[in-house]
Amino acid sequence: MSAQLIHGAAQTTMTHQAAPASAGRLRRARHQIRLTVAEMNHAARRVVEVQAPWAVDERWHTR
Repeated sequence: MSAQLIHGAAQTTMTHQAAPASAGRLRRARHQIRLTVAEMNHAARRVVEVQAPWAVDERWHTR
């Protein structure tokens, strides 16, 4: 389908190539993703602790 659209319409040309991402930017993005996932995991665990304490603590009824 994309081939039909390209051949039927005026083709655009790239005037410059996109620069590859630097290692520092990739490292920073990876770090931010890891922090976000860790925060989400912590939040999900807290919800379980509050709503279903028996799922995370075997002696929940004695506390």
